[in-house]
Amino acid sequence: MFSASWNTLTSRAPPRRWSTSRWLALAASLAGCDGGAPDRDAGTAPPDAGSAVDSGAAGGTLSVILEAEDTITDGIAAGDTGAVIRDGWMVAFDSYVVVIGDIDVHLATDEGVEAEAPELYAVDLVSVSEAGLPLWTLTGLQTGRWEFNYAIGGAGDGATRHDSVPEPVFAEMVAEDATYLISGELSRPDGQSCPPSAVATPGAAVANGNTNANGEPCYDNPTIGFRLLIPAETAFGPCEIDEVPGFAITGGGATTVAATVHGDHLFFNGFPEGDEGGVTRLAQWLADCDLNVDGEVTRAELELVAPADLAELDARFQLGGSPITPLQDMWDYVTAQVKTQGHFQGEGECPFDGLAHMHD
Repeated sequence: MFSASWNTLTSRAPPRRWSTSRWLALAASLAGCDGGAPDRDAGTAPPDAGSAVDSGAAGGTLSVILEAEDTITDGIAAGDTGAVIRDGWMVAFDSYVVVIGDIDVHLATDEGVEAEAPELYAVDLVSVSEAGLPLWTLTGLQTGRWEFNYAIGGAGDGATRHDSVPEPVFAEMVAEDATYLISGELSRPDGQSCPPSAVATPGAAVANGNTNANGEPCYDNPTIGFRLLIPAETAFGPCEIDEVPGFAITGGGATTVAATVHGDHLFFNGFPEGDEGGVTRLAQWLADCDLNVDGEVTRAELELVAPADLAELDARFQLGGSPITPLQDMWDYVTAQVKTQGHFQGEGECPFDGLAHMHD
């Protein structure tokens, strides 16, 4: 659990959350269409994801869309207030591919009544519009309230490639059974890297005369790229929005819900178990993992850095509550953070891997 001091941290301006009227309008617009399902990598259409759970009941329909938080599509600015990075860095994502699906719903009053859409899709979230991307449809759902679950899975588990993902990228993800491919760039006009001396390999780079809190030399490094192929399979659910579980089916009506992926958890100063508004977003730690100061942070470098090595991981960070323990290195830290990014209907909450992880 976090200390009481967590709640004194800066607040978060929440990413977009759709109103009830907007959801109903989208549901109406989707009725009768095929949802724009992507082709499989082999070029064939995916199988029908529908599942009739009770042929004698009113045939309600659930459409599930994939939604990207605007921190993914718009990047994350530097600043002092709102959902920004507080230590001067800006972040822009070139691609943010996620493998997502395995939709599983259960009637809240009878766990034996269930339906699923097991398809996994590899989608680049940078390309997803504000309206979301319709991918899954379940039919024949009886009237009542349903629990909603989904997963972020491995590309090697029979995932379908969306057109937003180039074939070579998808092949790479399949070979590594990756769940995410996140690439982008940190930038700051006066940016610098101050790698831990124990593992730093600056070569011919010349220190700029600055030092970090540990007295380690810093090097000018205003633009730092990263490309992270991450295996982090995670189950999310049962999900809720404003403490109301799942979704409701009324008669033979149609309902639309969104599986939402957040893009800023990588820069959280820990793993909050309370209000997400208490987090601070910081990026200097990632800049300091550029051990050879070549303007690129790699997995190999992250695996060489222990959390205790970084001067930036100071009292501002609370590492308790991580889904991976112990955190042996900063690659573990990155993997743990992306395992917390799955949400529901924008800011709705989904326990991950059976762990409650509230983000109000």
